[in-house]
Amino acid sequence: MTEQLRRATRLIEVERRLRGNPGGLTVRELADGLGYSTRTIQRDLNALESELGAPLLEAPGRRWRLLPGSTPIGAVRFSLHEARALYLAARLMLRHANERDSDGLSALAKLADALPPPLSRQVHTTVARLKDKPESAAQARVLRSLTEAWAASQTVAIRYRSQQARAMRETALDPYLLEPSTTGAAVYVIGYSHEHGQIRTFKLDRIVNVEATGRVFHANDVNEITEKMSRSWGVVFGDDEYEVIVDFAQDVADRVAETHWHPSQRLTQREDGGVRLELRLPSFLEFVPWVRSWGPAAVVVAPEELRAEVARSLQLAAQQYE
Repeated sequence: MTEQLRRATRLIEVERRLRGNPGGLTVRELADGLGYSTRTIQRDLNALESELGAPLLEAPGRRWRLLPGSTPIGAVRFSLHEARALYLAARLMLRHANERDSDGLSALAKLADALPPPLSRQVHTTVARLKDKPESAAQARVLRSLTEAWAASQTVAIRYRSQQARAMRETALDPYLLEPSTTGAAVYVIGYSHEHGQIRTFKLDRIVNVEATGRVFHANDVNEITEKMSRSWGVVFGDDEYEVIVDFAQDVADRVAETHWHPSQRLTQREDGGVRLELRLPSFLEFVPWVRSWGPAAVVVAPEELRAEVARSLQLAAQQYE
């Protein structure tokens, strides 16, 4: 590797590490992480700013960080198999999106230009079909405002429609995470609600206004939240834990067995040819519709409250056809 290539690779890596640490890194932390001297890293920071135009800011404690929202340096290149993975992600976006996302379209168009020609044409086709989706300018503003606050770790004031209170409510919110629903048809913001004094999840469709407050927050609970979400069925999480057992009929057994549904799942074959699914969940809210979608092919065995809830909802549905 020539010295010019080594330097270019190092500059991209320094920029990547700064981008991955919004709070900033010291010259010593960068030097230790990359295995170079502090003098070399200081020269690299100067080069990023003067030669490549990277918007560097010096944070308190002589920590260097990038201006939020700045454009990354360096072109992105994908292997064939990486390109295939991104193509499938784009197709999922098309299948589940119910509104047009102009930012998503722009990102996919740029992605298409970095892919091999056959895949590039398919992603451009996906972009064209996504343009046919309806667009909500109000929701786009809400999503962009929350994204900017999320990237900058800034508290926002939101006004939202409370599903429980059936009224408009307001709260200051520290946006920790943006998370799509399991179907991809909705986006949620998860963060600390000052009004409720706890971590709350808000559906973006119900947020009607977002205003920046200029106050910076420190998200101390993100790792704990993501760990809890990994044990949930969707975006709803909590501290409860239920042992869930569902029996599936023989005619859907193969379909159930060929998919990994949850990290805690355990599948066992039943004597009648069906399968039993056992797992641990913190909430039933998103699980109930999934069980109902199997109709008579799925029977909840435990816990009793889940069995009763599914039975009651199916009975009410059946009454609509009597």
